[in-house]
Amino acid sequence: MLKFSSQNCLKNKHILLICIVSIGAFLRFWNLGVWSFWIDEVLTVLDAREFSLSNSPINPVPYIAAKFSVFLGEKLSFLAQGEGEWNGRLIFCIAGILSIPIVFSLGQTLYNSRVGLFAAAFVALSNWHLFWSQNARSYIFTFLFAVLTAWFFYRSLENDSTLLTICALFFCICLILSHLLAAAIVPALAVYSILQLLEERNKKRWINLLLFFLPFALPVLMLILPQIRGHLFSGWGHNEWGRSPIYIILTLVESVSIPIVVTAFFAAIVNLRDRATRFLLCFAGVPLVLLLIASQLQNVAGYYLFWTTPAYFILAAVACTYIWEAIAADKSNLLKVLLPCLIVVVLLSQDYLYFRYENGGRPKWREAFEAIQTVHKPTDVLVLSEPEMARYYMPTLEAVDIDKLVKDKVDFEKEWKNAGWKRLWFIVDVASFNVLDSDMTVRNWIRERGRMIETLPAFSRAKDRTIHIFLLD
Repeated sequence: MLKFSSQNCLKNKHILLICIVSIGAFLRFWNLGVWSFWIDEVLTVLDAREFSLSNSPINPVPYIAAKFSVFLGEKLSFLAQGEGEWNGRLIFCIAGILSIPIVFSLGQTLYNSRVGLFAAAFVALSNWHLFWSQNARSYIFTFLFAVLTAWFFYRSLENDSTLLTICALFFCICLILSHLLAAAIVPALAVYSILQLLEERNKKRWINLLLFFLPFALPVLMLILPQIRGHLFSGWGHNEWGRSPIYIILTLVESVSIPIVVTAFFAAIVNLRDRATRFLLCFAGVPLVLLLIASQLQNVAGYYLFWTTPAYFILAAVACTYIWEAIAADKSNLLKVLLPCLIVVVLLSQDYLYFRYENGGRPKWREAFEAIQTVHKPTDVLVLSEPEMARYYMPTLEAVDIDKLVKDKVDFEKEWKNAGWKRLWFIVDVASFNVLDSDMTVRNWIRERGRMIETLPAFSRAKDRTIHIFLLD
């Protein structure tokens, strides 16, 4: 079993942590307002405009954050790079930055300061964490609240503290109110608690655990309500995209990065009997198993597990620290830094691709609407796969869902004729059309009837996010 003593804590940990957080903040603010919104961000921002106590979704946290972010961003408009995008993402970016020192605190609590610093550095440079920090979506809040929940819960068990238990309960509720499927953290913490109770008998610990877990019995009973079941199994439910368990695992591995996952795996194997390691294995492993099972019935994406990634970063940091301390003091320092340097190089290379070539992992929706804005007529009609994008970027023009053309070209042409043969702008985003129009019949029809106005290329991790603009006049 690997043990870490306070003697190994780095003397300049606070200075190093400030440097790590500063680098992370610089990366997260870089191009924050340059990237266009993508469809999920637009849906969040539009829904946030209408958010109120009487009109609240089941996961209100991201909508409250987006509403406040837009308000705060407008007050700080002199800093904005892209106005709407910068405003809408500001609070999410700040949440991403705050999560870096909190990961350090969790790593330090579980092991020591060196582990905390390595883990914080990996998070600061993580391409996936960077992406969600620059996104007006719920996932960076799931990461933040998951780390806080884990930190307070572990400390509450170690110290048998009722106050820390209440803090863990509060942040766990915030986590679930950020994304409903993040409730998988509750059985993860329950499994760890059972393992601990089998080793130790402590009356106060029983009371604290009941205080934490009993409030979650009511939400389970609420599954009998049709509106709750409807939220879980409507819209994107029933796994209509066919995401298999293998696909979900590969998404998770690719996004965290292969060196992080491999290093974390070996750290877990070597340290399996260590209490902190078991905690991290429960934190990451139990939700993974549950969501892989759920993926057979419910649509589950790899990024739904984003909030479990702190365990991977910390375990990778444990492996780096183990090698660092295992190598004798008289050996070359090059061997000590080899593994962390390898991880950092991989993470930096992903960041370079993200900024230099991948357009922040987003299609160029805003640029597409700007191209149309300069030459459109008031009577023109937009035809696209995501009408809500037009509602946000170009609300003055009528927007039609491409679904009408996909289902029946003849009926679509009749409606077009009855409308007086208005000019049609087709915004063809390749990623969506590859699903909606897999046989290319609609795109061939558009090419035959119209002319291409502009192409806006974008590629992210081998996925084509290019947008083509066609005009039918």
